Amino acid sequence: MTFRTYIVGAFASVLAVSAVSAADLPIYKAPPPPPPPPVFSWEGFHIGISGSYAGGVSSQYSQTYLLTGTFLAIPTSTSFGTSGYLVGYQNGYNWVFANGLVAGYESEFNYADVRVTNAGSYFGGGASSRLQWFGMERLRFGYAFGRFLPYITGGLAYGKVRPYGQQGVFPVNQSVWQGGFAIGAGIEYAILDNWTVKAEYIFTRMKGASSANLGFPFAYRTGAGNYLDTNIARIGVNYQVKSIGALIGMPELGL
Repeated sequence: MTFRTYIVGAFASVLAVSAVSAADLPIYKAPPPPPPPPVFSWEGFHIGISGSYAGGVSSQYSQTYLLTGTFLAIPTSTSFGTSGYLVGYQNGYNWVFANGLVAGYESEFNYADVRVTNAGSYFGGGASSRLQWFGMERLRFGYAFGRFLPYITGGLAYGKVRPYGQQGVFPVNQSVWQGGFAIGAGIEYAILDNWTVKAEYIFTRMKGASSANLGFPFAYRTGAGNYLDTNIARIGVNYQVKSIGALIGMPELGL
């Protein structure tokens, strides 16, 4: 055996041993890529709280009829500014459509302290009023840009108003419920998968019932209109309830 033949044979043996050893090694597989983050959806229930500044105009038109001697009708029209705040809660549901449109329903109820003071006097009297409770039942329509949702809204507004003091010769102190409409717009942004913040402006008009105050034998007064116009600037926080089961700690229920 020549030296060349010996070297070639040794080299071939090394290659054969290396090939066998490589065949015994485990095959490395790259780990699968992480799943993509879930796409945020506005679909589902939500509950939350909000705080608002409220200001507007309280207006009333009435006729005072004097019965002493000559029958005399005196029209009275008043309009005064209001200001105050609202604190309350809201809940609702959103439906999301394939083209990005979002339709929803929202219900809310608030404690209110929105006041108007009549500094003037009629026959020696003055009157004030306060919005004590306030609620709305309304629809929302918007377009979702991912986590950003601008929308318009409108529906029913109602509230409990307590007038007090004196207007003319008649005391005023009975609380009344008023109803009307609400219309506005807002924006909502999802800061987390389940938490959103919102800001909105809403205009409401509520009208009280006509009334008649008797003061025989001296006079009586009829109230023909009692309007409360309110501009509401609001911020709020909502929790997106992806399922009722998850909300109560039992995700297996779904819902």
